[in-house]
Amino acid sequence: MKYYLQDSTVGNKVFYFNTVKEVVSYFNVLIPRAFGVNRNQYVQHLIDLGHGYDDPDGVTLTQALAEQFNMGIVKKNGKHERTNIHQASKFLKEEYGD
Repeated sequence: MKYYLQDSTVGNKVFYFNTVKEVVSYFNVLIPRAFGVNRNQYVQHLIDLGHGYDDPDGVTLTQALAEQFNMGIVKKNGKHERTNIHQASKFLKEEYGD
């Protein structure tokens, strides 16, 4: 499964990733450009707003960023589908169909 993220901080360029972990790692670059703070500061901001603590997989962070950035999966036919990438990685596996 492939994942995509459309980064509006660099002219809406679309970046592609092979794993959810790669997408979450990209947030280290995205957050400073988008919000002018580092990832830890942004996560603290989310905690202060009541989003709760982020887990090691970055689920809370991903959900918050998905409200502002277009991200999801690339279907077998090449179309982009905006979706929760963490849920997709668990439930949109080949054995569940496409």
